[in-house]
Amino acid sequence: MKTSLIILLALLLFPPVNGQTEEPLDSKTQKQLQKEEKKRQREAERAFQAALVDTMVTTGRFVLEADYLSNQYGSRAVVNSTLNFIIVDSTHGTIQTASMSGIGGPNMMGGITADGTITQYELTRSPKNNGYTIRVMIMTTIGSYDIFFSVTSDGNATATLGGNWGGKLNFHGDLVPLGVSRIYKGRSV
Repeated sequence: MKTSLIILLALLLFPPVNGQTEEPLDSKTQKQLQKEEKKRQREAERAFQAALVDTMVTTGRFVLEADYLSNQYGSRAVVNSTLNFIIVDSTHGTIQTASMSGIGGPNMMGGITADGTITQYELTRSPKNNGYTIRVMIMTTIGSYDIFFSVTSDGNATATLGGNWGGKLNFHGDLVPLGVSRIYKGRSV
């Protein structure tokens, strides 16, 4: 009984002691730690995006959602990325242009939608800038299209579309996985 009384008194009189004591961090150290954490998060996001882009171009399954279109003379037009796109789905491809204000045209959206078969897919990696160049040939009912994609590791892309009738049309935008894409496809020719 004496020993239990001594132990009880010792516990009551002496506060518990931790092996480590935490000192509050000053605001400068906290900001530095937050900055380093944000930097690690950005690097992880970049690595994830680069791996996603690599998977899309390697498998040949992606959508280029165009933010603007341009011609060979440099004239540019801002467009709706939901309506202006190029789909590459391994053996099948779709090219669409449309207008938010236009009703009519072959696709009933003030533009044209051409579905076809991909007859050629050539992928080249650029180790200098971690980008890709892709050449795609799509055979549609209205003609054959030769498309050259230039893709960065973060998914920004430019596609130059050449057809049977001369002239070039450039699609500028982002590469998006097929399942994530938010496009609206019109009636095909």
